[in-house]
Amino acid sequence: MSKGLNNKYAKFMTAEFYLFLFLVFILLFLGAAAESFYELGNLMSVLNQFNYILIAAIGMNMIIITSNIDVSAGALISVLCIIAAFLGKADLPLGVFLPVTVLAGAILSMLNGLFITKLRIPAIVATLATTQLFQGVLPLVADGSVYDLPASFTWLAYNAKIFGIFPASTVFMLVITASALLFMKYSGFSKKLYAIGNNMNGARLAGVNVERTVVIAYSIAGALYGITAIIIATASQRVTMTMANGKEMTFIAAVVLGGTSTAGGSGKLIGTVIGAMILALISPAINYLGISPDWSDAIMGIIIILSVVSSAFKIKKKRRIPEKGGGEKHEAQAV
Repeated sequence: MSKGLNNKYAKFMTAEFYLFLFLVFILLFLGAAAESFYELGNLMSVLNQFNYILIAAIGMNMIIITSNIDVSAGALISVLCIIAAFLGKADLPLGVFLPVTVLAGAILSMLNGLFITKLRIPAIVATLATTQLFQGVLPLVADGSVYDLPASFTWLAYNAKIFGIFPASTVFMLVITASALLFMKYSGFSKKLYAIGNNMNGARLAGVNVERTVVIAYSIAGALYGITAIIIATASQRVTMTMANGKEMTFIAAVVLGGTSTAGGSGKLIGTVIGAMILALISPAINYLGISPDWSDAIMGIIIILSVVSSAFKIKKKRRIPEKGGGEKHEAQAV
């Protein structure tokens, strides 16, 4: 009886549960140390930031599960912000520049997948190269920024409110998150992602088209980057070429903080959701606590390091399986 209760208790006390408790602690601490943090205007600003961090992190989560990475996400989103701004300045409505930006994101991110799978370039190298490509091309097509954007462009951020309070980007976040949670839990495609991250050669022998799956994962992530770009760009009447540069570290941090292994093959999307919320709180919390904004990047770096180290320990512990006789331990594939 007690053994059964212990098993149920162990199932409940997951890494995601402890991460959720950490989030609750942060919220309680902010309530005690910075009461003004919970003013409605600030909460809606944090929610809007959480929305775009999570949407991009969902795409990054898929990529990292395959044991790949995308450090070009920030530069790519900056490109997509400029694309959206040019379309918005031409007085095209949201119903036009949103799908065009999403499609552009899918196509440009697909290039990363093709470089990795067809040219056999390591993901970190391929995405660093496209980062430089995106940052190099932007000055050729935009003179620093796109400005004097019409009110129709900023409608999503300033006028489209749910119940007159919540940012409309919350609808995008909720629909995408709910769809992604179901997709990652039940779809056959998600099982291919985990199989590739666990053992790429084994997945190939099991009949998985590894190259096509990785390219599709990057394309889906790119489409989500497009939605992220719309949320970021429409919050201003001046869209700059560097609007999202460096934000890829926030997306990666949300994923690894949420428990997805940097080695690929394991991790739950719900952890990424909680990780994104924690990271969305960091900059505003630092501001309200009167701490130097320079600490924001430092804290982000510490989070990534601790998450990666924790992930490495988990992998090592999982792979070391004692023999029945209690003798030597040997390496086994992590599932």
